[in-house]
Parts: sequence; structure tokens; C-alpha cells
Amino acid sequence: MPLSRFVKKSLCNLSVNARCQTVAIMMKQVTGCHPGGLLLVCLTLAVVFMIGVWQDPATHKLITPSPVSVHPLYPSRVPLLDLPGFTYIINNDVCSADVFIIVIIHTHPANRMERDLMRQHIPEEDLRDLGMRRVFLLARAEWEDQELYHKTSQWSINEENLMHHDIIQGNFKEHYHNLTYKHIMGLQWATHYCPHTKFIIKMDDDIAVDLYQFRDKLRTRFWGRKNLILGLMQIEAKPVRNKASKWYVSEKEYPEKYYAPFMSGWAYAMTMDAASAIVAESIKWPYFWIDDVHVTGTLAEKVGVKREGLNRFYTLHVDHLHCCVELPNNADYFCDFLVGPSEGDPDVLGKVWDHARSCYINPCQRRPPEISVSKTCVRAKLPPLAPLGKGHGEIVKVYGPFL
Repeated sequence: MPLSRFVKKSLCNLSVNARCQTVAIMMKQVTGCHPGGLLLVCLTLAVVFMIGVWQDPATHKLITPSPVSVHPLYPSRVPLLDLPGFTYIINNDVCSADVFIIVIIHTHPANRMERDLMRQHIPEEDLRDLGMRRVFLLARAEWEDQELYHKTSQWSINEENLMHHDIIQGNFKEHYHNLTYKHIMGLQWATHYCPHTKFIIKMDDDIAVDLYQFRDKLRTRFWGRKNLILGLMQIEAKPVRNKASKWYVSEKEYPEKYYAPFMSGWAYAMTMDAASAIVAESIKWPYFWIDDVHVTGTLAEKVGVKREGLNRFYTLHVDHLHCCVELPNNADYFCDFLVGPSEGDPDVLGKVWDHARSCYINPCQRRPPEISVSKTCVRAKLPPLAPLGKGHGEIVKVYGPFL
């Protein structure tokens, strides 16, 4: 068999029909089987396979073939809002059928210390015992407009993932205006790779979250609920119209006077069915970059997802967290709050998580109302964040078990 016919036959056996037809036409144009003609074919095919698109000489139409095989963790052409060509740079499959909660954590590529701090103080073994898994959500690091962050190489992120296998990284740019991409990426990833999980907890890497108590609350009070988001509810919050603000929103971007009721992106819990509905709805609406407003407010409202406030278990003041671990006999009591800010202090995160874990290992008591942190903690300064809107009223038991 002439070498040219052998090459054509071999390629056809390995390729889709469109590729075979193109190769056949190309081979007909090569006269004889001499080194120059074969080299021309090989170079042409190399370009074809590298760019993944070519023109069919018979129809003059562009052909974009599907990959011959695709790894399940790295599918091609994953839809993500309006992003063309989205895919995962790093992906991991961490879930199994017995997972109750998947925790997805927004983090910047440069924040290795924050990720390692959480891994140290809330170890993977505890999460597995609780029926939980954890992943960190990153985007692609670019540094020309990120002066506040320490430059971190992709190589070091790959190395970190090889050590811990808990990173999900998308191929869009890391930037606060791209947080909605990251948010939807996380929910979409969870619905695809952890479909049997009951709840998603989304949190930021600088927020102190007592995952042990949060899990118990979801399991005891909200086990049977569906189509639900739980968190720090913001009602009648207004867009920032001050052009000097980092969070300025023009009337063109968001024309309404108030945002739809939404959950603070610090930390919230969402049922998996709610996440699926929000992800499906997300491609129907224009991109809006304030992610918690868009995802848990606008999109949740569009698909009728119920939002319930757990506001009494959130604090805006870091001093409340200090008091949780420093008041007399603190080791005997759970912290009164599930979620609070660290103000960028890793010591706060470490102390709160250590205290939460201690209460998990050696069960603590609830503080009596008369010695609650809110009543006995002396606040050193005003909260760093003013309320975003009207308060969210709730009727609660003063005495009784923690719900």
C-alpha cells in the first residue's frame, strides 16, 4: 500500500467523518508519494488539529469538530452566562452520595494563607464526619490592576491543588467585577458534580463561619425544606450612586431604586434545587457584577426561590467574635453567632474556628439570654459596615433549645 494511502486510511479510522472527507480531498491534491507532498499534508493537518477548526474544501463551510474524548472534569464549551469559551483550569470531584453540604468558598488566587488557615482549623476529617465537603473557587490571576495582592504564579496554585485537591478554578480573570461569574460557576459546579447534596453553603474566605453549628441548624430545622436560601437578609438596600465609590452602580446597570431582597454574600445556605433553578435562569438576563444582589436577589426572585433571614445569628462587629472566645467561661458556651467579619485578622478566624471545633468535640451549652454576648460584650468601636437597608424582623424564643 502506498504510504500516502496508509496515512489517509489511518487518519480516517481515528477521526470523525468530516475530518476524513477533508483529508481525502487534501490527499487527492498531492501527486505521488514523495517526501515533499507528505510533508505538506502533515504540516496542514498539524495546523488543523492545533486550531481545532478548518474549512471543508467541498462546501467552504467552517468545521469545528467535537473532541474525540473529553475528561469529565474538563469538558469543553461549558456555558457560563455570557462568557465565550469558558472552561476549568483546575477541577476536582470531591462529592459522593453521602454528602449533606458542599461548602464553596470565594477566594483570590493570592490568598493562600487564608485557605491554609481554614484547612488547618477546620480539618477535612471533621468535614467528612459531618457529611460535608469543601472547595475553594478561584479565577485566573492577572496582576496589572491588582496592586493590593501578592503576585501568585499559576504553578504555585497547581502545586497547592496537587497537595489538597480542593480547588475549582475558572479561566476568566480574577476581578471584583467578575464575582458574578465566579458565583454562578460555583453553583453550576455544585449542581453538576454534587447533585445529590442537600445544601450548598457559599462563603467568603475572610469571614468567620461556624460550620459545625451551621450544619446542625440545617440538619435539625431545615432538613425537609426545598427551594430555599438562608442567610443575612438585606431588604430595601439601595444601589450606590456615588461615582467615587468602588461599588458605584449606574442607573443604566440597575435602574430600580431598591435591590430585590437578597442575602449577604458573607455566608449563606441554599438548597440544591434552588441552585439549579438560579443557574438555569442566569443565562436569560444581562450580567450584573454585584454577585450577591444578582444571584440571591434578582435571579432568586425571578424563579420564586424563598429567602429566609437568619439575621440574629449574624454579627456586623468583630468585637462580638472576640467576646465569644474571651468572655468568662467562654469554653462552656457556643458562640451566639454563626457568622461574623474578621476585618482581615487571621487571629480572629483561627480563634473562632478553634472555639467552634472545641464545642464540636466537647459539646457546649447555649448562653442564657441574660449573659448573651450582645448584652455583656463591651464594643470598642462602631461596626465597620452600616446596615444596608431596613431591618428584618423575626419572632424568636427567648428561652429554649437553639434552633
